[in-house]
Amino acid sequence: MTGLMFDGFIVGSDVTMVLAFCAVILRMKSSKSAAGLSFQSVMALVSLRFLHFSSHYFNIHYRPKVLPMFIFKSLDLAVVVSGAACVFMLLTTYYNSYEVEKDNFGIQIFDRFNLLPEKGPFSCRPIAAASFLYIVVGLVAFAWYLIRASAGSFGVNCYVCYYEVMSAVSLIPQLWMFHKDKRVPSLLADFVVLVAAGRLCTMGFWTVYPWVYKWGVPSNRGIQLMLEMFNLLVLSDFLFYWARAKIRGDREIVIDFECDV
Repeated sequence: MTGLMFDGFIVGSDVTMVLAFCAVILRMKSSKSAAGLSFQSVMALVSLRFLHFSSHYFNIHYRPKVLPMFIFKSLDLAVVVSGAACVFMLLTTYYNSYEVEKDNFGIQIFDRFNLLPEKGPFSCRPIAAASFLYIVVGLVAFAWYLIRASAGSFGVNCYVCYYEVMSAVSLIPQLWMFHKDKRVPSLLADFVVLVAAGRLCTMGFWTVYPWVYKWGVPSNRGIQLMLEMFNLLVLSDFLFYWARAKIRGDREIVIDFECDV
């Protein structure tokens, strides 16, 4: 039963990611629009899950205790395929409704210091804004690599550090758009909540680890717990407004900073 519980946490994190991407697809199809959706966050999450899928190649993926390994490989593939489907639909069918000027997290630094070139790919504001996210991830991942002590090869350690930092910042552009719009459609809110649920499953896995395997606790357990807590802390503000809307029975999630009397 304990082995099945362990496997269940990992399965839960994968299933919630499939459902998160399905929520995005359903939102675009039902509204016939990509309004309110951050392409930056979708691409970051797809990249993140592709990195996760490649962990099978590096032989560092979780080894199931009860369930067969093909279930985990199949779920990882399903997450990548569903994420790729989101990107494909947005680019081929709903790009005209994509609010590119609102999905501008990171562009402010370029405007502040007048860094945008007049020609070339980085003269395009969406590309410049997206590049900021990946530059920050790369720099922070390098600093994290210097701090994070871990056994293994240089390549695997770099991979793990980049994955962990990308996980922490992947939803920030989407939250940025939410706070600008102030009103969030239910399905887009479900997208973020399902990602948070997946991270809660991962945190649950690392939380109960020493209760089950007292003499085989990995050295990186503390780091993983802190990272997942940080990930949930990043989402906590939005989750508060989501929970408030559900309690009130609101159709949309309203983001404000006013206290009701």
